[in-house]
Amino acid sequence: MKIVLKVIIALFVIGIILIGIWFSLDKRAKCKLIYGKNICNFYEMMDTIFSNPENSDFEKAMQLCREMEDVPKKDSCFEYIAQAVSFYDAEKAKEACSEIKEFNGVHSKEECYNVVEKSKEERLTESSVIAFLEARLQRNEEAALSWFTDNAKVQYLLQRDFPLAGLSNPHFADFEILEREKLDGAQFKFKVRIYEEYTGQGKVGYFDETLTVVKSGDKYLIDSFERSEYTNL
Repeated sequence: MKIVLKVIIALFVIGIILIGIWFSLDKRAKCKLIYGKNICNFYEMMDTIFSNPENSDFEKAMQLCREMEDVPKKDSCFEYIAQAVSFYDAEKAKEACSEIKEFNGVHSKEECYNVVEKSKEERLTESSVIAFLEARLQRNEEAALSWFTDNAKVQYLLQRDFPLAGLSNPHFADFEILEREKLDGAQFKFKVRIYEEYTGQGKVGYFDETLTVVKSGDKYLIDSFERSEYTNL
């Protein structure tokens, strides 16, 4: 009986010590113990870059990527930094691209450089189109309408056969940007493809849309749209 009691007391003391050690660890150490270095470094890099973008600690973010052990994840980390900082410092973005190892062809230095070379205006326009399409996939019509100019809203009201959000079945399942073209002034034209699917049955068809995007204040909004005929798969 005494031996059992001693074992219980010893386990209790060890438990108290382990709890004390756990609470003494900082947030980064706890994260690494639970999720591993790759995931924790990636998320810490994101916090570092976006805490104050134009004054973020670029070197710290780069070092966090260098410390990652999985090469494809490391390449993804550098690619993320390049895309984030390219809005305000193209040279730093190119430095991040240069670190990509192109392991198994998953990530490419050339593609990274191409993203950096895009103008800030082009990338902001594309991000607006993606946000508009994502809102539609989530069936959030209010959010999708927020990316319309007044002109596009009138056009939408006059064309009620133009659903912004898919039905429950079939529903909008995926999209891809097929073409991008800069028009005169601060206008862009995007051709996008939106796929529909039935739950559990995969994609059943798609339609293409041509979106004209214009600058409105400090945002880029959809000013007009045109939809193609539906294609069944």
